[in-house]
Amino acid sequence: MLDAVPFKEAIANLQKKNLLPLNLDSAQIRQLEAALRRQSIFSADTTITGYLEEIKKTVASIIEPKQVTREGMTQTVTDGFNPATARANLRATLQRFGYKPDEAIAGTIKDLSSDARLNLVVKTNTELAQGAGHFIQQNMDPDVVDEYPALELVRYEEKAVPRDWEQRWRLAASVAGDPAAAAALELNGRMAALKSSGIWQALGDGEGGYDDTLGNPFPPFAFNSGMWTEEVSRKEAVDLGLLDDDEKAEPAKLDLAELFA
Repeated sequence: MLDAVPFKEAIANLQKKNLLPLNLDSAQIRQLEAALRRQSIFSADTTITGYLEEIKKTVASIIEPKQVTREGMTQTVTDGFNPATARANLRATLQRFGYKPDEAIAGTIKDLSSDARLNLVVKTNTELAQGAGHFIQQNMDPDVVDEYPALELVRYEEKAVPRDWEQRWRLAASVAGDPAAAAALELNGRMAALKSSGIWQALGDGEGGYDDTLGNPFPPFAFNSGMWTEEVSRKEAVDLGLLDDDEKAEPAKLDLAELFA
């Protein structure tokens, strides 16, 4: 999981999210509009509204831990959840609401109280908030966009069975009509594209038939992917053939207010 990033864009986006109790599995949730999913706190087969509210509060605590002074101490300490304490808190919340998994699913990912399910819930929701915050920061300032006009998709967490993101990149570049992004991979071995490229939404949409994606133009593009984006400087972007030296860089061609309304 990424380090906690206490920036206002991530918190503001998280606070605006509505609670969305659902009696749907992952495949059925994927059929919902991406905008609805982007603006909601939900989890597959989770109808306990109070539990969803606790997920929201827990994620906010991870992203923006508070500095507090304990009784008898003179220095402040960080007060907030980490992944382990978040998992314990959410499991206790489920118990308070009387949740008990069916024997057939106990201990599996379908069990809301299992380590695997709680880890996925905490990790995904935290990263979604952070990804949204980074996305806004990266695109809201024209000077930042001009200095860092591109993003690179990189692995920040190793996986036992990593997915083929290079193939996803090729397919997304084709759908987005971005030959420069495709060439950056083929010629330089880097999955890099301008911030304004449609490839980022194509990755989030799972173009090419992928069903593990989250529908967003920012990371995480898929559940538990281990992939993230890093900004690319103008010089690197020019060297990679993503834009000309004297070309004006543009932000993502999206209405941020509508995206996060």
